[in-house]
Amino acid sequence: MYTAEFPGINTFLRDTCRLLLKEGIRRETRGKVCYELPEPYMFKITNPASRLITISERRNSLVLPYAESLWLASGRNDMAFARSYCSTLNDFSDDELFMRGGYGPRLRHFNGSHIDYKISNHLITQGQDIDQFLFVSKCFERDPETRQAVINIGDPTKDCFENDNTTIKLTKDFPCTRMLHFIKDASNNKLNLIVTMRSNDLIWGASGVNIFNFTFMQEYFASILGLKLGCYYHTAHNMHFYEEKKNLVERIAAIENVKDDSFEYKKTFSSLNEFDALLKILSAEEEKMRQKEPDYHYYEFQDDFFRDWYNVLYYHHTKKRVKFINPILDERIKELKTRKDQESLMFPASSL
Repeated sequence: MYTAEFPGINTFLRDTCRLLLKEGIRRETRGKVCYELPEPYMFKITNPASRLITISERRNSLVLPYAESLWLASGRNDMAFARSYCSTLNDFSDDELFMRGGYGPRLRHFNGSHIDYKISNHLITQGQDIDQFLFVSKCFERDPETRQAVINIGDPTKDCFENDNTTIKLTKDFPCTRMLHFIKDASNNKLNLIVTMRSNDLIWGASGVNIFNFTFMQEYFASILGLKLGCYYHTAHNMHFYEEKKNLVERIAAIENVKDDSFEYKKTFSSLNEFDALLKILSAEEEKMRQKEPDYHYYEFQDDFFRDWYNVLYYHHTKKRVKFINPILDERIKELKTRKDQESLMFPASSL
C-alpha cells in the first residue's frame, strides 16, 4: 500500500505524477493503455482549503469544479446542466440525458428502487428518498462525537444487476466513489473527511474535480456542523492515468517547486436549512445565466462562500470582471486570460 501526506493539492498532483511514473504498471483496459499503481493509495491533505490547482502545466478548468459542486449539492444528475460545462461528459452517459451514476441524487435522493435516478431540478423531493446530507447533520446533532455520519454513493439495487437480478448491469457509468465519512477529530474541534474510491483517474478525476468537490463539501459541512476545517483523507484502490496523458504527467512531475496556497471563507450559514436556502438561490441564478436570460443582473450574495461560488459561474457565463473574495481566484483569472491572449497570437482568428 502507498501512503503519503501533502499540505495541499498542488503538491499532491506533482508528487503523485512522480509516484505513478516510478511505480505505475502498464496495462490495457477497455481498449486503452493506462498506468496504474499495483496497490491501494491512501493520502492525507492537511489543508483541504488548498484545493485550487495553480500549476499552469495542468491547464485545468476553473469553472468545472464549482459547477459540478453545485450539481452535486443540488441533488441533480441531468446532462443539460453537466454538458454545458464539460461536453465530454456525454461520453459517460448511457442516454445523454442523465448521468446514471451521478453522485447528486445519491447524496440527496437515495432510494431503494432499481430505477435509475433522473433528477434535473434543485432538491425536488421524490417520495421516500433519503437525504444523506440531512443524515450527516442529524448524526452530529444527536451526538457531536458520532462515528456514524457516513454517506454511501454505491447503490447495489441500481448498480449491480439488471431487473432480473442475475444479469450484470451494462452501463458506461459505474460510480467510482463509494463512501464519504465525516468524523470529528478526537483531539480538537475539527471536521475530517475520509473518502473511499474503487478507482481514480489522476488527471480527469482526482485533480480535475474529485478533491475539489469533496474538500469543498467538507468546508461547507464544517460550517453547517459548527466545526473547524480538519484534514482530508483519500483512499483510491486503483490510482491511474491513461497513455494520452503521459506527456502531461511527465511535465508536471518535472516541476521543481510548487506552492500550496489556500483560502478559507467566513460563512453566514450554520445549519443545513440555511445552506440549502442559499443553494436554492444559487441554483436559480445559475439557471438564468446558463439559459442566457436577457438583461441578466448580477446577484450579490452576502455570504462570502456563496459569493465566490456564484462569481466563478458569473464570470464563466458573462466574462464580466468581478471582485473575488479569494485572491487565488483573481490570480487564476489573470492566468487564463494571459493563456488565451498568447494562444490568439499563436493562432489568429483568421487562420482558424
